[in-house]
Amino acid sequence: MQEDQRDFDVAIVGGGIGGTMLGAILARHGVRTLLLEGSGHPRFAIGESTVPETTFGLRVLAQRYDVPEIGHLATNGALRRHVSSNCGVKRNFGFVYHREGEPARADECNQNPTWGPPLGPDSHFFRQDVDAYMFHVAVSYGVTAHTHTLVDDVKFEEDRATLVTRDKGTFRASYVVDAGGMRAMLPERLGLRQEPPYRTHSRTIFTHMVGVKPFDTVGPPREQHGMTSPFSQGTLHHLFKGGWIWVIPFDNHSESTSELCSVGVNLDLAAHPRPEGVPAEQEFWQHVRRFPSVARQFEHARAVRPYVSTDRTQFSSQQVVGDRWCLLPHASDFIDPLFSSGLAVTVMSLNALGHRLIDAVRQNDFDTARFQYLEHWTKRMFRFYDDLVACSYISFDDFDLWNAWSRVWIITTLYGTNGQNQAAVAFDRTGDPACFDMLEAPPYRGLQGIDNPWVERLFERSRDAVLAYHAGEASKERTVARIYELLRESGLCPAVWGTLDPGNRCPAGAFTLWPLTKILLWGRFRSPRHVRGAYFTGGARLIGKEAVQVCATELRDAAGQVQQTVRDMWVNWNRDWTRRPAPRTTAGPRPGEEPAAGK
Repeated sequence: MQEDQRDFDVAIVGGGIGGTMLGAILARHGVRTLLLEGSGHPRFAIGESTVPETTFGLRVLAQRYDVPEIGHLATNGALRRHVSSNCGVKRNFGFVYHREGEPARADECNQNPTWGPPLGPDSHFFRQDVDAYMFHVAVSYGVTAHTHTLVDDVKFEEDRATLVTRDKGTFRASYVVDAGGMRAMLPERLGLRQEPPYRTHSRTIFTHMVGVKPFDTVGPPREQHGMTSPFSQGTLHHLFKGGWIWVIPFDNHSESTSELCSVGVNLDLAAHPRPEGVPAEQEFWQHVRRFPSVARQFEHARAVRPYVSTDRTQFSSQQVVGDRWCLLPHASDFIDPLFSSGLAVTVMSLNALGHRLIDAVRQNDFDTARFQYLEHWTKRMFRFYDDLVACSYISFDDFDLWNAWSRVWIITTLYGTNGQNQAAVAFDRTGDPACFDMLEAPPYRGLQGIDNPWVERLFERSRDAVLAYHAGEASKERTVARIYELLRESGLCPAVWGTLDPGNRCPAGAFTLWPLTKILLWGRFRSPRHVRGAYFTGGARLIGKEAVQVCATELRDAAGQVQQTVRDMWVNWNRDWTRRPAPRTTAGPRPGEEPAAGK
């Protein structure tokens, strides 16, 4: 290998979804990017369920950095069309509460919708397909990628880093990004791992299965539970005291080509310490059989890969950024699979890191201070999700408590997602990528609306109420009443929702076009002053435009498929190959040149 093929601006260690998206973004803007992956593609990975803030963030990344392939991950329709038909649809977050030895009760479940078309719905990523797709996208933009290449060491010098691999020699880069996940190289090399400073203490057993029944066929009927969409078309959470079970189907829509379902049991270590000598498979089924309705859903299920059992799933690093290096979120910290926060924090990080690295390369200035924003907001979001998850495990004591606490999460999700949408609306109106800078200014920084003082106050006071209950300082009834009181006082709950009614177990209703219109009207005309003008502005134009585009795309694709099929019945020659896009080339100025408009 020639020496100039060993020198790069940025080296990324880890070829999963985060590292490959970053690689595509950097290469698209002229950054000489190296990607080193210890295994290959396709490969198994977890982190399979998206949330609205993740999918809106993916849209932002695609638009801000002009990498439309990232946008193909943002809605389920585009994902199936462009990436993989092995992915599932996620129309809701479904929660069913269970008591040991009893069937699920119809009035002890709740649901929160994801966005409907054109801005949704969310997805269940079959990660081996999605990660392989993004890897190939990164290479198409000009990333130099090596798979099955283990990095044994990184040596940092004043003006560069040298990466020592096991089989392919050494590479040099001005900056190193570790996207290696839990077993990331830099935290070990630099001694960054620390005892996790988090309230959450949980562990996980997980696998992939076939034969998992849709819960709609074994649970209470819709006429009794009243949910707005089928449980089987979302991420289903079976809740019980001290833990929860996830069910993430990839086979839950008519166009799926998968038979798989991702499943896992998550357990509070205080209530369910890991038993010595009990195989993961045996323990998994012990918990499933505790709950009759869950057991019915799994009665014909069988695993297609080994069960994995973890010790405490939380881990943490002392720093996120340092001199010429940065950790992507999953290399830095992790809390728990509940609320599918991992991808959301990763997308937030990529949005902030991308333009900083592009500018650092163009200016040849990698001062650590440039990246301190990521240090602060990555750590702050992990602290938020730790509080959210820890209080959720506490609330699993009782359905009424969970039913109240989950509404705090629903409201923070609403404002976090809408903050992302505000930037998208501004970009749609102006076409200026600088509109996305607003996501690093109050009140839109971070995730879950936590930079908004009203949202932050609601969350922190509700958290404190749940912690007081856990400490024995307040009864369940008083805690539930306090949460509803705080929700009412915040003024953040749309009047068109049933957030303040405990009996409404789908308080957000649905995010189809008419309910969305009602929320926009509330935000514009009836919301309090601390909401009006900052949220729910201009969305109708964007939604209408997107709706037309989505319908036109579906019609064009359907008509094109029919036309090609009829043609191929009669004619052997075609020019379909001319419609394929030309190979991607890197774009953007090299260091010392003027940057492109909008970073």
